[in-house]
Amino acid sequence: MKQPILILQQLEHEPPAMIEQAIHDAGWETTTLMTQQSPIPHALSNYSGLVVMGGHMSANDTHLVFIDRQIKLLEWCIHYRFPVLGICLGAQMLAKAAGAEIIPSPIRELGWYPLHPTFFAIDDPLFGDMLDTGLQVFQWHGESFSLPDKGTLLATCPGVMHQAFKLNPRQYGIQFHAEMTEPLIHQWIKYGTSESAYLGDGGVALLHEIPKSLPIAREFSRNMVNAWLKLL
Repeated sequence: MKQPILILQQLEHEPPAMIEQAIHDAGWETTTLMTQQSPIPHALSNYSGLVVMGGHMSANDTHLVFIDRQIKLLEWCIHYRFPVLGICLGAQMLAKAAGAEIIPSPIRELGWYPLHPTFFAIDDPLFGDMLDTGLQVFQWHGESFSLPDKGTLLATCPGVMHQAFKLNPRQYGIQFHAEMTEPLIHQWIKYGTSESAYLGDGGVALLHEIPKSLPIAREFSRNMVNAWLKLL
C-alpha cells in the first residue's frame, strides 16, 4: 500500500489546488498540514513524498518557528534523499536548506512570465518535454535564490534566472506556481493588497491572459507532477 504524500501549506488562500488534484488523480493519497497551526515533523518515515507550498513569508525568516522547522525538515530530506517538490517559497526553503542564499528578486514577478528549459532539462523526466520555445507560467514572488552548489538548473526566465532546479533525481524546487486555477488567481489578487497595488492596471491584464496561458500551464504542471510521482 502506498504511503500518503505530505503537503505543507503556509496559508489558507494558497492551497495545493491543481497539484493536489493531480496527485489524487494518479491514485495517491495526501495529508495536508497547515504549518502555522500544526507541529511540523522532524522526519517523514510515514510518507512517500513531501510537497512544500508557497506563501508571502521569506525563507530568511528563520525567527519564525514554522519556517525554521520546515528548513530543518528539508535538511533531513536532503540528507536522506527523500522526495521533495517545493513550490515558490517551498523552492526557496529547499534551496536554503541546500546552502543557497535567499535574495531579492531582480524583478518582482507578478502574473504571466515566459519559462524556458535549460540544456540540462533535455533528459530530465519533469522538464524534458518542455518545448524550446517555452511556455507562460504564473509567478507571484518578490524574492529569489542562488543556485545551490549541488543543484542543476532546469528552467529559466529572462528576468529571474533560477526558476527550477533539482538536487537529486527526486528533489525539485520550482519558483513558479504550478498549482494555479482561475479561481485561485482571482483570490490572490483579492488577498494580495500590496501585489494588486503594485500591478495597478496590470492586474486586469493578467486576468485577460488566463484563457490563453492557463490551460497550457495546467497541462504542463499536471505532466510535471505525474513525472515526479513516478520517481517515488
